[in-house]
Amino acid sequence: MQFHRRWHVPKVISFDLDDTLYDNVPVIQRTEEVAHNYIAEHYPQTAEWDMHHWRRFREEVSRADETLASDMTKLRLKSLELGLKKFGVDNSARAANTIMDVFLSERSNFEVPQESINLLEALSQQYKLIALSNGNVNADKIGLAQYFDRVIQPGDGIRGKPLPDMFAAAHQQIPGLEPYEFLHVGDHPYSDILGAQRHGWQSAWLTSGLGTKEHLSVLPTVTLHNLYQLQQLLLD
Repeated sequence: MQFHRRWHVPKVISFDLDDTLYDNVPVIQRTEEVAHNYIAEHYPQTAEWDMHHWRRFREEVSRADETLASDMTKLRLKSLELGLKKFGVDNSARAANTIMDVFLSERSNFEVPQESINLLEALSQQYKLIALSNGNVNADKIGLAQYFDRVIQPGDGIRGKPLPDMFAAAHQQIPGLEPYEFLHVGDHPYSDILGAQRHGWQSAWLTSGLGTKEHLSVLPTVTLHNLYQLQQLLLD
């Protein structure tokens, strides 16, 4: 544990979900395989594209439309629609929605580590908890929604982190507090740490996720190497 900025005991703690409270990499890999197998079976005209082709195409779509970059559901849906259209699939929009339903069903088909559940349960006794996730996991389906006062994800006009929308929505949910009374916990140097810093929140960078120190553009309030250190900081 290493502090980089002045520490204030928070009143509200927000959590990123993917790769912060659980390892999301194998979940996404399996989910993309399931979705791709569905595409291959039901739309054989797309056979020349494997998962890597779809992934590169999705990156192209994201670069072409910056409004999709922070909303993974809209980005995947639009990429599916445009990709299917390239192969002449009839009613590509409807087909894309069907594939997306398959994806989202598998996306939340996993168990969160008991360590994370125990931590949230303990923290919820002392703090207000909010989830801020750029991803499209169903927090209720994976058993985490019950610990949060609110789960905020992109959609309905709310853009993803590091843009201010999700942080502002969380602040409006619990008015009357100063920005520094919020602590955001996440693994991503850009969406989580930079996003929280821009909004005046404290931030806890969890190094056990996907981010590396080379990706940090601003220092977090505190660097943590695992969730146990977060427990030590906030509960012990």
